[in-house]
Amino acid sequence: MRNSISWVLWLITTMAILLATRHPIYLVILLSELLLVGNKIAKYQGISSWAVNNLRFLMTMVLLSTVINAFFTHVGSTIVFRLPENWVLIGGNITLESIIYGLINGLVIGSMYITFNITNLALNTKQITGLIPRAFHPIAMTVTVALTFFPSIQQRAREIKEAQMIRGNPMKHISDWLPLFVPLLVTSLENAFQLSESMTARGFHTKYQPHRQEYALMGLIIATFVIFSAWLLRLYNYPKTTSIILYAIGAFLLIAILYKTSQRTQITRYHQETWGRKDILPSVLLGLIIIGWVMLRIVEQGPDLAYTPYPTFSLPSIQFAGILLSLVPLLPILFIDHD
Repeated sequence: MRNSISWVLWLITTMAILLATRHPIYLVILLSELLLVGNKIAKYQGISSWAVNNLRFLMTMVLLSTVINAFFTHVGSTIVFRLPENWVLIGGNITLESIIYGLINGLVIGSMYITFNITNLALNTKQITGLIPRAFHPIAMTVTVALTFFPSIQQRAREIKEAQMIRGNPMKHISDWLPLFVPLLVTSLENAFQLSESMTARGFHTKYQPHRQEYALMGLIIATFVIFSAWLLRLYNYPKTTSIILYAIGAFLLIAILYKTSQRTQITRYHQETWGRKDILPSVLLGLIIIGWVMLRIVEQGPDLAYTPYPTFSLPSIQFAGILLSLVPLLPILFIDHD
């Protein structure tokens, strides 16, 4: 599973499941699978302590979320202890329900971070920038420059630091670091001007078509407004059919505008991504899961992934469909190929 489209489908599916569930058992299953997938990719790439570093971040997020929700949300019937009422914001009952809800939110945030971390491991810089539509090629160029600019700054900072230490600067206090910033700033500006002149000499973005760009921008704004209107109508309990039609119109406009604009943009790809057997099968499976998920959400017949400990804590119920859906993020481990 090397193709970027396969990993994007996996990312969309995993994020949809994470955002839809607050069930602690399903979240623990999802988190275990994410750690397995990420640890396997990290081992292939020779990255050590990947799981430990992500678990450290996860525990930090769980702790912060639990503490914040417990001290600022005084809801629930199971009182653990009380704080004086005259304490601003945090005064009141500290309940078991608020502690559990904060813990669940921390698991969701940590799992989302690990999901994006896995995608970053699986895809290189070229694959990530290649996912940007051709209509946004200036953005793709900006992202590429930014991704290559920061490592060069780090390398230059290390060189300047070594030069300062050779000259007798111990680099132990904040004042000792001041001689580092001026040469680093000058070098960065010189590199930026050199890159700008090089891109201008090669004719980057010289064919400017203002009218076409304005029409495309207006179309994107209209499509976004249509999708936002569908979401807003759904919030106020308007007929579901109206929202579905507006969603479909907005999605069609977005796809049509991006496709038409991309067709006018000529780019050269020197290395095309290939589709192997270990890319096609998971992509088809993930695509079918996404389509089935959307259809079930429309008819409101999907598995119940919701859970709330309020107003009184009770053990969550377990459904086979929920467990089966929470196993989806484990799919890449069957198709990962880094030989």
